[in-house]
Amino acid sequence: MFFASLYVLENFIFFYSISLFRIAFATTIHAFFYLIGPLAFFYLRSVLRDNSKLSKIDYLHFALFVICLLGYIPYFFTSWDYKLIVAQNIMSENWDIAPFHLNKIFPHQVDQVLNVLNTYFYTISLWYLIRHYKKPANRSIIHTKQYKLIRNWVLIFASIYTVITINFTIAMAHLWLYDDKSIFLERANGALLFASLVYVGMNMVVMFSPHIMYGLPIDLTLKPLGSGFAEKVEIDHIKVNEAAFLIQDDSKDSILKSELQLFTPVYKATIDAALDSCINQQTFLSIDFKLAQISNDLGIPAHHLTYFFNDIKKISFSDWRNSLRVEYAKGLINQGKTNTITLKALSLQCGFASQSTFIRAFKNITGKSPSHYLK
Repeated sequence: MFFASLYVLENFIFFYSISLFRIAFATTIHAFFYLIGPLAFFYLRSVLRDNSKLSKIDYLHFALFVICLLGYIPYFFTSWDYKLIVAQNIMSENWDIAPFHLNKIFPHQVDQVLNVLNTYFYTISLWYLIRHYKKPANRSIIHTKQYKLIRNWVLIFASIYTVITINFTIAMAHLWLYDDKSIFLERANGALLFASLVYVGMNMVVMFSPHIMYGLPIDLTLKPLGSGFAEKVEIDHIKVNEAAFLIQDDSKDSILKSELQLFTPVYKATIDAALDSCINQQTFLSIDFKLAQISNDLGIPAHHLTYFFNDIKKISFSDWRNSLRVEYAKGLINQGKTNTITLKALSLQCGFASQSTFIRAFKNITGKSPSHYLK
């Protein structure tokens, strides 16, 4: 996705920039286009088979990139003035850079054809992978939420790459048909804009659905935890090994089976133990008690905590935190604390930023306002 975005930036600079410096810079990064297809292929394959290792023959996928990069090396060492001359030509109406022979191995026209063939080759390869790696042998994995999410994402990813390939073909066809830059931009402007939006959309999917990065769930078998692991992780004097013991079964092989979902029982026990320490130490009463703080204090990634609350505990972090604060507030009310402090002071003591937020949370959880509960 990084190299795809870099390629979009390169094209934007070529087509629309009026800065000679930026155009000169963009002429040096074209070779990285040939990394988009192979990396997309290896990413999808590693997700589908849960193995990211490359064989010796896999490195042949990078051959075009290496050859193209080698062809550009002489141009990299040309003077900056020469690069500015090339940039000036790209800015002009007659923007053909073939006479400059920037790539000493691939002529410009050959490079354009290879660009198109490369995208089609990897589009077909992505769909081949999806067809080749069918449903897992363990059918119960199919019903997990994470499996459905990743399978949908795999189809979306391949579809986006296909749309980009078709759109790229249209843009290249216009490039070959129209020599004048202004005519090309007029005819291909819609295709260029659409392609940019597709690339941005692909990045946004991952930003707003980080669970995609977890990959497909697999049926793991974990050996019982040894003392070495327990010595490394200790939260509020509760060893993770002890927490994990609660979910071990007494099978004859003494093997701890993971559930058919994203997190193993041991990891869930680790997070549970960490959250218990927050409850025991009453850190939830701090007005600054937020998901990012827990992540930083406990060393658990924030997106793991988000997934844990939303998909495993089936409650949002804010609702979980508010329920703890409201229970604490109820205890203070039952002790007659409101006889000496105001409701506003009580809300602040329980970690709420304002009295209105406290009242709203109290009512959502108990079904009564604090004053009604007090009566």
